[in-house]
Amino acid sequence: MKTLFNLLIVCLVGFTTFSQGGIGPSNVIIPNGQPASGVIDGVYEKRDVLAKKRAIPVEHVRESDYIWGKRTWSYIDLREKINHPLYYPHETMKPTSGEVLQTAQGRYSLFFVLRNAMLNGQIMGYADGLEKNLSKGNFDERIGGDAFIYPAKRDYTLSAQNDAKYQTDINNMIGTVKADDQASPKTLVVGGNAIPVYYKIGKPIVDKVGMTANEFDASSETTDANEAEKDLAGFPAQVSYKLEIPNFYQPNQIVKYLLKEDWFFDKERSVLDVRIIGMAPVIIDSTSSKEKILFWVYFPQVRDVLKNFYAFDAKSTVGGNTFDHLFMTRRFNSVVYKESSLYDRKVEDYRFGADALYESEKVKNTIRTFEHDVWNF
Repeated sequence: MKTLFNLLIVCLVGFTTFSQGGIGPSNVIIPNGQPASGVIDGVYEKRDVLAKKRAIPVEHVRESDYIWGKRTWSYIDLREKINHPLYYPHETMKPTSGEVLQTAQGRYSLFFVLRNAMLNGQIMGYADGLEKNLSKGNFDERIGGDAFIYPAKRDYTLSAQNDAKYQTDINNMIGTVKADDQASPKTLVVGGNAIPVYYKIGKPIVDKVGMTANEFDASSETTDANEAEKDLAGFPAQVSYKLEIPNFYQPNQIVKYLLKEDWFFDKERSVLDVRIIGMAPVIIDSTSSKEKILFWVYFPQVRDVLKNFYAFDAKSTVGGNTFDHLFMTRRFNSVVYKESSLYDRKVEDYRFGADALYESEKVKNTIRTFEHDVWNF
């Protein structure tokens, strides 16, 4: 009798379970400490570790204790295997909007971290110099970016997302705008000078030729060509329309990172130390096939962002290695391409090929020799 009773109970439980269309019980039990979905992608929920991390502290250095120093500029070649944690993973993004379509679980490339922090106003981006139109119509060399003197224009009364000028400057650093050759410009002939109207990142930008600032109201910008004609119909000008499409750089286009560093001897601690001052991503320009610096960032400011993102660690998947830890422990390989000197020139200006690499190692050995000679009694 007892066996029959147990069999009846089992049958009733099975009937109750499978009578719900085969989807299982509706009262799923979620263990304590788990999210509402009851699903954790791993052994534990990764949410508290990074929140408690802080940037690795650095010692304060007094001017009187700074008894020797040398400034170097070096590059991190992302083709080297040791530098791959800065290069991978490659996020999939829409070139025209920068929208992320796919990311690796829990990790991002360094370029993706920097571009997002700049767009959100967490760090400031600095242009690699400014092009000044000379009398002959030529452009001077883009220099001064590593001096951090050309920041993006920022109105701190607004949020970074609502500051149009700031977003425009940052977009010019992390992407470019190319003309749509298939688009046929539309021209309204009224007479006088030409005022081209371009559709750039969703808004037409009017280049005011022969007009004062009061003659055009920027708030009347529209993406509709007919509306733009109505707004400008009263001006003695020829209005043309040309469609331009934004093209944001992808993480896999970055080939190098430039570092501006200061090596110094601290008398108070009796140690040779190094501080990274600035960092800049580099791509290969598709038009000139030459290396192009996208922007510079001030590294002490960037550290508060880098400490919140994991870098790949081949020895462990726990994820304790952040980008800040990677740079501060110098887990990368770099090649010196310039040092502070009398001539203020790059190594490639007086050494070529393999000789340039030997010269780079010579600069590093000079620094090591100085540290050794300090303790050579």
